[in-house]
Amino acid sequence: MSNDPWADFKPDMDVPLPTDTRNSTSYPWDKFQVGASFFFQTDRDDDTSKRLKNRLDQSTRTFARKQVPPWKFTLRVKLEKVDGKEVSGVRVWRIE
Repeated sequence: MSNDPWADFKPDMDVPLPTDTRNSTSYPWDKFQVGASFFFQTDRDDDTSKRLKNRLDQSTRTFARKQVPPWKFTLRVKLEKVDGKEVSGVRVWRIE
């Protein structure tokens, strides 16, 4: 018996590298012109406006700092009418 723990080590070959999803976003920040805004409705039962705002805030900051010059967004938790009902959500504006 060998004392070398790596004696039977055989590296795998030709295993494809997975796509890096850290730099992708599910939000269309690149479509926002200065002055544009969009209301994101809280639609999941377990989601709160505060949690949604935190996710959107992190996403906008990550996206904005990669732009040259950096873009700026502002977010507000709001109640807005959607299909005649008042719903909670977050409105995001591009300000620069």
